[in-house]
Amino acid sequence: MTTQNEFKRDEVLFHQGTAANCVLRIVAGEVEVLREMDGAPVLLGHARAGEWLGEMAAIEARSHSATARAVTDGAVEMLTTHQFLDLITRDPRMARGVILRLSSRLRLADDKIASEALASVHDLHSESGARPDTDVVDRITILLTAKTDALRARLGAPAIPVDKLPFVVGRLHLEGEGVSALVPDLLIEDNPPFRLSRQHFMITHSGKQLLISDLGSTLGTIVNGQAIGHHFMRDTAPLICGENDVLAGGRGSPFEFAVSVA
Repeated sequence: MTTQNEFKRDEVLFHQGTAANCVLRIVAGEVEVLREMDGAPVLLGHARAGEWLGEMAAIEARSHSATARAVTDGAVEMLTTHQFLDLITRDPRMARGVILRLSSRLRLADDKIASEALASVHDLHSESGARPDTDVVDRITILLTAKTDALRARLGAPAIPVDKLPFVVGRLHLEGEGVSALVPDLLIEDNPPFRLSRQHFMITHSGKQLLISDLGSTLGTIVNGQAIGHHFMRDTAPLICGENDVLAGGRGSPFEFAVSVA
């Protein structure tokens, strides 16, 4: 039997680094997710009614990688890991989402595997004489533009055309870090404490739907106000026709992009 608990504004539901011994489903209210970076909290995004918190940490038997703090009064339903897994067995759609996320985590944990997978896709396209991902880009125009002065100083003001999918955005590695096996198409300079991960997000597609996919980044990605990534219940968000706002590295990050789809 699950337990429902009410919470008050500013109440901490769980702290970064504590054991994940339960899973929370927000019944009412809004919760902000924060991560400590060099002693300062970084706001990664918000979770609202119907969304889960702590589910991946509980499944993976690891501590919470962020802090959840109430923005408003509200209530959460508390499930043990066993209860959560029981729920998954009764809800195929939810189970599929969790399996996809776990599969993505395993893939991203090994850059070599990710690199080989990407290379095999390119080889397949070359052998067939046609590139489905290129065909998608041929039918639409995707432009990436810096939205902050700090990012314009790094990238320049002109829009960057996305001429292939997937298109990966990440941070330039520092001396001594080694080169990531999955090399981003757009490399951007950043300095400690890093807001941008070495392979942070990518523009890709599933069928006819264009997506932003967070690549297991440390601080997540916010797409049109929707937070995605390791700390949230989903790793992808759809792009709409027109201008999309993509913020990499939490609220206040300089790495804010306009992704135009036409």
